[in-house]
Amino acid sequence: MDNNSLIWFIVGIFFLLAEILLPGFVIFFFGIGGLVTSLFTYLFNIDSLIVQIIIFITSSVLSLIFLRKTFSKLFRGNVSGDKVLKDEFIGKKALVIHEIVPDSLNGKVEFNGTNWEAKSDIFIEKGTVVEIIERKDLKLIVKPL
Repeated sequence: MDNNSLIWFIVGIFFLLAEILLPGFVIFFFGIGGLVTSLFTYLFNIDSLIVQIIIFITSSVLSLIFLRKTFSKLFRGNVSGDKVLKDEFIGKKALVIHEIVPDSLNGKVEFNGTNWEAKSDIFIEKGTVVEIIERKDLKLIVKPL
């Protein structure tokens, strides 16, 4: 593998790894473009930087256009599964471990051995057993029993 091929290979791997850290599922396709450019540069002994850049841009854009929808479906996850997980909380009991004050984010409850931020429309003292009525992301909406 010559230097140009190796550089494009490293660029491709860098973009693929960067996709893990950055949301959006776009950088992945620039990684594919880097790997395709590396392969073309190696197989056809392309020395021109302009031609290499054209291959990189073309293969990145084409892979983005034609593969993004397919790959997004594979990596999207199960949206209905998240709904089921949220519903599993509703109606369960939790213990207030830090008092809950209306319109404050300082309240905390313990549920299944894990501490959660909690919110309620009314003041609830520490030590009170509450019922979970809703889950919003990582926050539980509760009411006293």
